[in-house]
Amino acid sequence: MKALLMLTGLLAATSALAAPPHVSSGMLVDGHGMTLYVFDGKGLPDAKFCEGDCERNFPPALAAPGDKPSGELTLTLAPNGRSQWAFRGKPLYRGLMDKKPGDRSGDGLNEVWHAVRLR
Repeated sequence: MKALLMLTGLLAATSALAAPPHVSSGMLVDGHGMTLYVFDGKGLPDAKFCEGDCERNFPPALAAPGDKPSGELTLTLAPNGRSQWAFRGKPLYRGLMDKKPGDRSGDGLNEVWHAVRLR
């Protein structure tokens, strides 16, 4: 019974991690209220623009199985082959340097990472 409760909790946490993006205080955020970013450089993000390991520092904002596009939010394929959220055709990423909702530490990084503002 204890294992079943732990598995149920794990599945609930996994679903929450992949909640669709939404708007909070004029910013596009994930299910935990953490800022989402787009890469505005040429080509794909690389170590130069990510301050090291891109997959670690700016992990893709992955969609949960069964998530559906809505309006300007669409789905694209992440480098790992999973579904990744995109906004206006640009893939969305989380910023590892953000520690709490409302943080935007990656905004403007190397002049190519930008928080998604909706006003």
